[in-house]
Amino acid sequence: MQIINVKIGELKPYKRNPRKNENAVDAVAASIKEFGFKIPIVIDDNYEIVAGHTRLKAATKLGLETVPCIIADDLTPEQIKAFRLADNKTAELAEWDLDLLDLELDEIPLDMSLFGFTPTENVSERYEAHPSLKELFIVPPFSVLDARSGEWQKRKKKWLEIIKSGNGRAEGLLGGGMKDLGEKYTKTLTGTSIFDPVLTEVLLHWFSPKGGKILDPFAGGSVRGIVSSFVGRDYYGMDLSQTQIDANRENFAKVADNTDVFNQPLKAPTWVCGDSLHIDESIKEDEFDMLLTCPPYFDLEQYSDDPADISNMNYGDFLAAYETIFAKSVAKVKDNGFIAVVVGEVRDEDGNYRNFIGDTINAIEKAGAHYYNEIVLITMLGTLPIRIRRQFEAGRKVGNTHQKALIFLKSKGDTNALREYLDDFTDTRILTPMKKSILVFLKGRAVKKKELETYEFDCT
Repeated sequence: MQIINVKIGELKPYKRNPRKNENAVDAVAASIKEFGFKIPIVIDDNYEIVAGHTRLKAATKLGLETVPCIIADDLTPEQIKAFRLADNKTAELAEWDLDLLDLELDEIPLDMSLFGFTPTENVSERYEAHPSLKELFIVPPFSVLDARSGEWQKRKKKWLEIIKSGNGRAEGLLGGGMKDLGEKYTKTLTGTSIFDPVLTEVLLHWFSPKGGKILDPFAGGSVRGIVSSFVGRDYYGMDLSQTQIDANRENFAKVADNTDVFNQPLKAPTWVCGDSLHIDESIKEDEFDMLLTCPPYFDLEQYSDDPADISNMNYGDFLAAYETIFAKSVAKVKDNGFIAVVVGEVRDEDGNYRNFIGDTINAIEKAGAHYYNEIVLITMLGTLPIRIRRQFEAGRKVGNTHQKALIFLKSKGDTNALREYLDDFTDTRILTPMKKSILVFLKGRAVKKKELETYEFDCT
């Protein structure tokens, strides 16, 4: 089909065109100006327009002398009449998937209101009319989360300006070689893993209500505790290291004068030093809304020389202690409460996977919770591109670039009770958090105070 350029003055609008198009002319003109004339006008042998009246008016508005056209010389007069109506009607029948539309609009730097889209800045109206997945859930609640995305990394950077969670943990938990590689390739790597604060925020928002009580039997650094405080949760964490506990409290003290996202004073996380095998005695509270933790990946990280540290045990003893800790911890979670455990796979002495993820699932199911969701977190590559060649050539072991968040539900099967409990979660809807501050919520916003003066929590 041949495209020809025709002078605008030679084209003839169809006098009985039933389509009113005045409201669309400016948007189409803006599209032609930005992208060029990409869709030709359809005309008949007499240069009368079959489809493209709005494009003709837009071209005239822009002062174009010629426009690309296609002659529909393969259609009968009856077919031309039918096509003229069908072309307009079929466009009306299509509907937008508003969640996917929002994702697309968020990634486009152009002002899409020029082309007829509702400005995304008009958040309150869009929220009431049709809240996007990001407005409701921080990120769409899919089974794969991408920690490499620009939005995720910007959000994480802001959190890490607040949280110095590596404090209190010995450098080199993953081996000194990681730190050496980081120095060689000018990367910031201590060899110490830090839990992702954005993942913490997402899991808390998805699986706990506003004001909910959070239990963490493997507390480690301060991330989960401090994020819990900022999003209005009541956190209880247990860790074997007093040095770590002291560092966590010191980290929180630096932000303690701030408010949470509901404009309430921050409530200090409760960190308890002790062996989680005795969590039933050390933490007296029960009826927790959520268990959120990241356990030791067996011997992947050596946390201390303490014999009570399960990362020093053989795998059989490790699993026995692991199951006991989860049995006592899950017992403290209320009915219809969720358990979120972030884990990765580990290898044995022969280089084979131990099925640690499967063992974790078994341990929590034995404790009385049901395996409910599996979420994959795609992680940053770090030094993997540097290390992977030797690893892969030596044994065909692929580089691990993900973790899993295993979600469990402690439920007796009462779906009505679960539905009523989940209704509480609607109180913590988030309003466009990825586009602006990390802490802009529907019900309130954090404010600047004292040591947080450099952090832009208030976006007004």
